Amino acid sequence: MTGPDDLPPPPYPAPVDATEPVPPAPVPPVVERPSPLTGVAHGGIALGAAVLVVVQQLGSGEVDDLTTQGIVAGVISLGVVLVAGLYGLFAWRTTSFVVADEEFRVERNFISRSSSKVDYTKVQAVEIAQPFVARLLGLAKVHIDVGGAGGLDLAFLANSRAEELREHLLARAARAKAVGQFPPPAVPPSAPAGENLPDALPGEDRPYAPPDFAPPAETPEELVHAMPPATLLIGALVSSPALVFSLAALPALVFSLIFGASVPVIGVLLAFGGWAWANIGSNWGFRMTRRGDTLRVTRGFASTTAQGLRPERIQGIAVHQDLLQRLTGHYRVTVTVLGFAESANAESSSANAVILPYGTWGDVLKVLGVVWPGLDLNTIQPVPQPARARWLTPMAFSQHTWGVGPDVVVAHHGLLEHTLTIVPHRRMQSLEVEQGPLQRWLGLATVAIHTTDGPVSLRLYHLDQETARGVFVDQLDRGRRAREDAA
Repeated sequence: MTGPDDLPPPPYPAPVDATEPVPPAPVPPVVERPSPLTGVAHGGIALGAAVLVVVQQLGSGEVDDLTTQGIVAGVISLGVVLVAGLYGLFAWRTTSFVVADEEFRVERNFISRSSSKVDYTKVQAVEIAQPFVARLLGLAKVHIDVGGAGGLDLAFLANSRAEELREHLLARAARAKAVGQFPPPAVPPSAPAGENLPDALPGEDRPYAPPDFAPPAETPEELVHAMPPATLLIGALVSSPALVFSLAALPALVFSLIFGASVPVIGVLLAFGGWAWANIGSNWGFRMTRRGDTLRVTRGFASTTAQGLRPERIQGIAVHQDLLQRLTGHYRVTVTVLGFAESANAESSSANAVILPYGTWGDVLKVLGVVWPGLDLNTIQPVPQPARARWLTPMAFSQHTWGVGPDVVVAHHGLLEHTLTIVPHRRMQSLEVEQGPLQRWLGLATVAIHTTDGPVSLRLYHLDQETARGVFVDQLDRGRRAREDAA
């Protein structure tokens, strides 16, 4: 029997409160693999490419003996499909990825071993692409844009898993960036061991409460714009490229009727079909939505893409209207986005730099409003070219104007295609004053405002040379002040 003298000396351990919740043990990261159907998807994509090449050769008239060359093309296509399928099979077996709160890592051990780890603070956007064959199989490819060349691709995952991965990466990226902007206060040197945060902020009596960086679990997407199919068809068919194809088809048809050759007509039809598919099929079902500070653009008929776009990465915007589209009142909007020009991913190329394939002026203003809120083009006074510049632009003299607003510089120019270009002051990277021989003779100069390489370029054409020098100096100051204010 134990007596009082047998008890251990004080201090005694504190009793355990059974009602206090025990924090859950950390869940170990789970190693996953792409879908087992990855090889089938790669083989199907290769088969589609081979069929397209054969059709193009048939249309160009390069096939003389249809039977013999058809067999040869079939054997070559079968070989390409088998190679692509085997590649996809080996890629599936040798690729793994780890998704955790602390990291996202992709391991590849095919021919050479590589390990790619994504820094959540560098994630700019996560895109999901579904080529036609992958869409039939319920698969998708995930592209993670980290702001550098190429980014990181992961193909192919089940579509539902790709969507879950996208949401996880975006949520972790938002939290990592928020923590970086609002780090917890430093622990005083005299703080007892085990304490991580002070009881109160310096100079305040209220207790310190770290901000909740986690975004809402289910943030609803807000629809910005959905393009009706009729608008897409009218915008594509009533356009200058469609007129060019129509004019090219007429002499080809006459040649075919006179000489009895159908090859020119087939070639023109195939070229027109390829152009129509690139403009109509790739933009079918165009939708722009917004969740938080990220825009999402979804498009595609056979192959679909879901492109994430952060407005702060947009370096410039161009609004286009060609000659025939003035009759229908349609416009097209393209953007230069940081990282798109260097990206090796097809879904992140300049083709996806179109953020409004066709729309009215009201649609253009709606898109501009979500990209750059507060931008009002009506407050920017257009400045025309000097009268002597008419010698250099006799047909489009009235279309060449420019203006400077509080946040942006704009320029309007073009004869067959009117283009309105907008670049924020803080996105300007360099300036250049250009003056050719005729410009020197007329006392004119052009100011080029450079941003990231892309489809949007801004030039203030044929200004008075003294005005051009003043714009050069003032714009340098505007850019510096805008970057300071943004910082």
